[in-house]
Amino acid sequence: MAELRLLVVDDSAMYRQALTSIADAIPGVRCIGVACDGKEAIEKIVSEKPDVVTLDMEMPVMSGMDVIKAVTAKKLNAKLIIVSACSQSGAEVAINALKLGAYDFITKPSRLGGGGAKEDIHRQLLEKLEVLSGRPNSVLKQSPKVMPKAKNSTKAPELLGSSATEKTTVSQPTSRPNLPPKAIAMGCSTGGPKALLKLFSGLQCGLEVPIFIVQHMPTMFTKILAKSIDEISAVSVKEAEDGDKPQPNHAYIAPGGRQMKLVQCADGVEIKITDDESDNFCKPSVDYFFASVAEIYEARALAVILSGMGSDGSEGLKKMKCHGVTVIGQDEASCVVYGMPRVAKELGLVDTQVSIEEMASAIESVFQLSASRPEVHAR
Repeated sequence: MAELRLLVVDDSAMYRQALTSIADAIPGVRCIGVACDGKEAIEKIVSEKPDVVTLDMEMPVMSGMDVIKAVTAKKLNAKLIIVSACSQSGAEVAINALKLGAYDFITKPSRLGGGGAKEDIHRQLLEKLEVLSGRPNSVLKQSPKVMPKAKNSTKAPELLGSSATEKTTVSQPTSRPNLPPKAIAMGCSTGGPKALLKLFSGLQCGLEVPIFIVQHMPTMFTKILAKSIDEISAVSVKEAEDGDKPQPNHAYIAPGGRQMKLVQCADGVEIKITDDESDNFCKPSVDYFFASVAEIYEARALAVILSGMGSDGSEGLKKMKCHGVTVIGQDEASCVVYGMPRVAKELGLVDTQVSIEEMASAIESVFQLSASRPEVHAR
């Protein structure tokens, strides 16, 4: 595997040193240089041709946002990982950066010397760089804090570091009812924000069902993501709150750092926001949420698995497939990281794969097809 060449861009000498030392400690990654402002960053991206750039957003001479625009305009191949403040303003900047073409982001603390600050940055950067280097399994082997071993949990082959994905037998219903879905459940991680923005820009009103989204993101970031999607979508989008009653043509994004599930109450379905742990240690967890969808909606749901690293979502999809739920996966070519859809596909859980450009029409087609059949055995 070729060495991954990294350029560190930050106006803080302390952060340049910290990120350089963290990167150099990751096998297969070499820091080829640093830049202290956006103008110098562009010059070094052109001359040194790094594979990856960690990019601060607030810099003199030329901002990080201007660097993204320049990299896009010049069609440079470097992957840009935004280094964002973990704040509302930092979240807004990070989401806008992703919309402009940044690959992903990591968050930095207000104080680098705070307890566990460097370890947290190391964990985040390790995860992103290992995926880009083509060795996602080694993230788990080298850094157990990223995904600790869970007791009595069923692990997808990717988390075990298996060289070949084993097929898992999924119990199928005796007959598929082909009833119109009463809900859409989506799961995504790395590359998810861009995929969601593309999907919702093409999704039209008229499905008349609630949409639920679990996107791996920190606290505060999901609220900004919801606002960004809401601005370009015909569907109303918000960060989910505890006690929300799902409404048709409304989308609910699980809040960052917490879990979302559905429960059946006397007056209908309700969203519950919890601090529960999950077998895969993700918060929010796609598996955790999908399991509740299977319980509440049984066959009357449509599942969508989008770009993301790892295998979160596959265990929940197994429960949904037991009821005959249709699953649509994002294809490899349009994924930023073909991880979550790949695992689900190789486990036999995905009915069809389409590009993100075709995802909205594929979802609408499921409703059109099911609506053309007589509704029998309806719940």
